[in-house]
Amino acid sequence: MNTLFTWYASIQEWLMQELVLPILYAFGGMGFADDAIGGLDWFMLGMIQVLLIALVLRPLESFWPAEVMASHATKPKSGAIWSDVVYTLIHRLGIFKLALFLLFSGLFFWFDAQLHDLRFIQLNVETWIPQITSIPWVSFIIYLIILDFAEYVYHRSSHRFSWWWQLHALHHSQKNMTVWSDNRNHVIDDLMHSAVFAFMALLIGVEPIQFLWLVATSQLIQSWQHGNLKFDHGWFKYILISPQFHRYHHAIVLGHEAPGKPGVLGGCNFGVLFPWWDMLFKTAIFSKEIHPTGVKNLEVSENLLTHQWQGLKHSWRELKKIF
Repeated sequence: MNTLFTWYASIQEWLMQELVLPILYAFGGMGFADDAIGGLDWFMLGMIQVLLIALVLRPLESFWPAEVMASHATKPKSGAIWSDVVYTLIHRLGIFKLALFLLFSGLFFWFDAQLHDLRFIQLNVETWIPQITSIPWVSFIIYLIILDFAEYVYHRSSHRFSWWWQLHALHHSQKNMTVWSDNRNHVIDDLMHSAVFAFMALLIGVEPIQFLWLVATSQLIQSWQHGNLKFDHGWFKYILISPQFHRYHHAIVLGHEAPGKPGVLGGCNFGVLFPWWDMLFKTAIFSKEIHPTGVKNLEVSENLLTHQWQGLKHSWRELKKIF
């Protein structure tokens, strides 16, 4: 493990010195040198994720598929799957994070300054039981659990409000789920999600580099869970959400409608990493049955820009009903 971290640090240093700093110098951006280190971490960890998805997770779908896509009456549309690949590259390689930084870094730093002026006490788990919670891997797991509970609340909320669901429905629209499908999201939903969890990480005292690793770990696990994989994890399904557990959440009608109330928002299996919250709030369904995925009466284009426009248009239509 130490050898891997050494290699990672060496590659990062080489890229910083030979590529990033010369570009910043050429465009008069040396003031962003410190921020560029974090950006490079996003890129490198994203590249590792993409390689693991392509070289490890994707081949597993061929050996243990939840459904054989080619046997469908309608064969899988390669364009729809490739659009998911593009979404993944945009998110995992830090392109979306870079755009957020350029647009909202001023607001984020202002909010941080306000907390400092108010002498806000952050929830630093490292100080709970210093002899134990200050151990890096222990604090990492605790922060992961705290953020995952927030993910459950956020995700369930996106199924509660019609205007929000119209944005989130893009994520559910994939009829041929693969390990690339996790980042198939509407940009406005992504903006809200990133803002909520960046500020939450600030409130609870997560260090930037630790937050990066928390996000990367969560993303890779979610890629596994979105795969066309016939895995239910056995007894371990009560510890970590399996592909079959999450696939039920994406099942047409079953996963995102209230039981016995066709067309009414509701659903089950909202958990992102851990099934505990679904079990606690009685929204868990552990089923080994394989169901088709997608959203009833919703067809989306294979074009990414059209995806975004459709979601925005449908969301605005629901918002007008409220006002």
